[in-house]
Amino acid sequence: MRIAVITLTKGGLTLAEKMKESFPESVIHSKEKNGVADIYIKGNFTEHIGSIFNKYDVLVFIMASGIVVRSIAPYIREKTSDPAVLVMDEKGKFVISLLSGHIGGANHMALEISERLGAEPVITTSSDVNGLISVDMIAKQLGCVIDDMQRAKDITSLIVNGAKVAIVSDINIALHCLSFFTDNTRNKAEGLIYLTNKTIEFSGKPYVQLIPVNIIAGIGCRKGTQEKLIYELIIDRVNHAGLDLRSIKGFASINIKKNETGLLNAVSSFGKKISFFSADEINKVENRFAVSDFVRENTGAGAVAEPCAFLASDGSGKLLMSKYKENGITIALWEEEINCKT
Repeated sequence: MRIAVITLTKGGLTLAEKMKESFPESVIHSKEKNGVADIYIKGNFTEHIGSIFNKYDVLVFIMASGIVVRSIAPYIREKTSDPAVLVMDEKGKFVISLLSGHIGGANHMALEISERLGAEPVITTSSDVNGLISVDMIAKQLGCVIDDMQRAKDITSLIVNGAKVAIVSDINIALHCLSFFTDNTRNKAEGLIYLTNKTIEFSGKPYVQLIPVNIIAGIGCRKGTQEKLIYELIIDRVNHAGLDLRSIKGFASINIKKNETGLLNAVSSFGKKISFFSADEINKVENRFAVSDFVRENTGAGAVAEPCAFLASDGSGKLLMSKYKENGITIALWEEEINCKT
């Protein structure tokens, strides 16, 4: 985790040093006149904050909250991308979760700092205050993409106001972390949370979809295959499987394809990474999958798409779609299991 601890005074720097003792990954930003820091703040303070705002996961300010609000205001965009922002007083009595409490993790960080430094955590989000959980926190715990942030707010509002909200899930997952949902009967619920990587169509009650990012696409292709063909086949097969494209976690192939321009460009269009594996690595797990002598002659491995998808996964889950061949391209889909991230 990338943590910046920012202070403008000597007293603040003393607390920043204690912070770094408890969180060694912290980078201290301070004025040179205050003493030794990792990075010195020079020139306009607000401009300095702008230069680091998206370079860290967490920004801990040791100063007055008014200064913090004014300095971060020009750079705040949306809760799905803004870093966690916290404020502490110089004496370390209080630690305030100011921005990105759920998705950014500011609430959790406030509790961590409280435990390690003895500060009193100040958390004001309604769901936390009432001992409930918000839709964006569920998404964070399960590693999901939120289909629509406004819908997420609407469903969280129902939860906070005591309405019955049901989870409708087609994924085998332990929902102990979501135990406050006592009524999972759709027709009695006032709102629904769909936990699925499938495409859905629904109208009626208020709802939001949480999309697990747990699909690995294993791909093999003939040398020189065009980017367009690979890109279109990926979309075709994901749609054929009834999956939401946002559920794609990454791609995988054999390492002899690591310079295959068409493959690399097609994958980059989805904004995901591709992992490459050697024939030796594939051969160690190929007994799980159907193999081909022709593929072995050309690649050194008995199969590519299926075993590579498995190797790129976390080892859990199942082969969701067996290898499919078209235009010299082979694709398979592996679905990882989803677990609560506490």
